[in-house]
Amino acid sequence: MALLLARRAATALLVVVALSMVCFALLDAAPGDPAASILEARSGGRPATAAAVAELRAQMGLDDPLAARYWRWATHAVRGDLGTSYMSGRPVTATLGETLPWTLLLTAAATVLSFAAALAVGLVAALTRRTWLRRGIDLVLFVMGGMPGFVAALLLLYVFAAATHLMPSGGVSRPGEPVTAYGLLAHLVLPACALAFGHHFGIYVRLVETGVGRLRDAPHVHNARVRGLPRRTVVTRHLMRPGLVPFTARLGVGVGTLIAGVYATEVIFSWPGMGRQAIAAARAQDYPLLVAVVLVTGLIVVAANLVAELVVAVLDPRARSGQADAG
Repeated sequence: MALLLARRAATALLVVVALSMVCFALLDAAPGDPAASILEARSGGRPATAAAVAELRAQMGLDDPLAARYWRWATHAVRGDLGTSYMSGRPVTATLGETLPWTLLLTAAATVLSFAAALAVGLVAALTRRTWLRRGIDLVLFVMGGMPGFVAALLLLYVFAAATHLMPSGGVSRPGEPVTAYGLLAHLVLPACALAFGHHFGIYVRLVETGVGRLRDAPHVHNARVRGLPRRTVVTRHLMRPGLVPFTARLGVGVGTLIAGVYATEVIFSWPGMGRQAIAAARAQDYPLLVAVVLVTGLIVVAANLVAELVVAVLDPRARSGQADAG
């Protein structure tokens, strides 16, 4: 297990380095000039002169070769310095320190909700003998699978906030009020549900249903029932442990899917996370902040995949031995 962890950690590090290189190169090739954007913002939208743009580009080091700029950024990044925001003039780490916890909170809540609900619904679909119940689950999953995430978010916002006023419409607290645990929980419900029950939810349910359903009539499960083991023991030990391996392996990809949707969700629900910062940085061509957001996002996804592989190795020793043999 230690060898597996070391190999996967090394692979994750290489993935993060490659991601930072690709992001840096793509932003450098993007149209527009950050120096011109900064000068226009400072002057209230008036176009900047070529001389002023050239002077600011020299001050920001934008005229240096791409490799030199990336190396300068990378050597600072490994020491925890991700640069300074072009627009605000603040350290990027300070901005991330304010927004990253909110994104992590929303992502964690949506992940727990999505996986717990998928586990419950998938087990019901796999173990029930009632045809009408399975068809009802199939119908609900079909509707959810065909609905884009932003449509689901807007629908929840209209039904529970605008029409019925049962839930707050956005933010983390009411205007002018401090953030409290109860208020934060109330504001977290709608964005977490919108993110958790997207089109990916049906995939999780199917993974649980298929993995557990194929073992339902297996000989070792039948023998466990014949020996008089309690139903809970049969389900948890003989069905869930081996049957949830495909579902658990999807954990890393699932977190990546949630991260991809969290930014749009944050904008819709005015959630003060990295999503709003990323969109603002893209509009302003604030490359240091945008690179940092992409890098942190990649780190979260890579870490989730690493955790998923380790959990699969614990649940299924064959996967662990197979990975060791492959290495």
